[in-house]
Amino acid sequence: MVKNLRIGVLLSGGVDSAVALYTLMMEGHEVIAYHMKTMYDEFYVERQVKHKVCCSPSDTFDAQMIAKQLGVVLKIVNLQDVFKKSIIDYYLKEYTLGRTPNPCYFCNRMIKFGYVMDLMLQDGVDLVASGHYARVLDGKLYKAISKQKDQSYFLASIDRERLRKIVFPNGDRTKDQIREIAKKAKIHVHNKNESQDLCFIPDSDQIRFFQEHGIAIKPGPIVDKNGKKIGEHTGLVKYTIGQRKIGISTGQKNYVIEICAEKNALMVGTEEDVYAKKFSVKKLNILSDLSDRFISTVKVRKNSPESPCTVTITNDFAIVESEKPIFAITPGQVAVFYKDDMVLASGIIDEVLC
Repeated sequence: MVKNLRIGVLLSGGVDSAVALYTLMMEGHEVIAYHMKTMYDEFYVERQVKHKVCCSPSDTFDAQMIAKQLGVVLKIVNLQDVFKKSIIDYYLKEYTLGRTPNPCYFCNRMIKFGYVMDLMLQDGVDLVASGHYARVLDGKLYKAISKQKDQSYFLASIDRERLRKIVFPNGDRTKDQIREIAKKAKIHVHNKNESQDLCFIPDSDQIRFFQEHGIAIKPGPIVDKNGKKIGEHTGLVKYTIGQRKIGISTGQKNYVIEICAEKNALMVGTEEDVYAKKFSVKKLNILSDLSDRFISTVKVRKNSPESPCTVTITNDFAIVESEKPIFAITPGQVAVFYKDDMVLASGIIDEVLC
């Protein structure tokens, strides 16, 4: 990377972004820090935060402390209204359609490396950086060296043309190395816990969240594959494909295999029924030069194993055929396609075909 650049850094207030900022400073770059506020501070006062979340008032305080210690300008970016329209409203809509959304995937595309990145570029920065664990090489997105911390799955939503303006200084480091760098630099968040929950549901109470947004949680039938009622669920938003804890007893292990929003019904089956080999993907985000038909591996959840597959593309829609059955392919979740460590494309799982 060219020396003496002007780089905007997404400073969350955590150790990862702090070390990314510190690293760029040590390399001689002019650094400007940007801290996002996705929710109003009063929101967190009214909620019992059960686990560490991003963008909270304590994160803002930590970001201010880090910027002051390292002597960099910090800009607070208030984007509560934009975040609600782009992320929260999408999250609500998907659940009402019986789908299981992935808001972090869209937040990276539309907010962090969309709306906020645009603000940075308008400020005249040459590059945009964050503390994510991934790598950008020659304008292409790659997994991080540390496979345990790799975040390329969530970053696969970023627009291809923006990658050349992005740098991830932590991509070739482990979490332990990051903490050690922060400790030696006397950055006070060197042992800070990682964020676990969604910033807009800090108390993990999905039911409260939906009810506050005017969405009724209604009980309904649980049916088997033949449509026979075998029980009653307590609200579709509590379930996802592949879930085992359903609240019924039939003498066999039951798994959620389909969420039927239009009938307010939950369909269950055996473990075998949760596996599938063919599915469709919409809203493709292509990050490399690809033919209309290509071979890759696919990951259908952050922690799921990659599966070899063949992908056929038509416009921004794809049909994916896996070599082996994949567990719990879930409409609304993200499919990311890889060739070794390189991210080829990503999209939203639309429908399980067989």
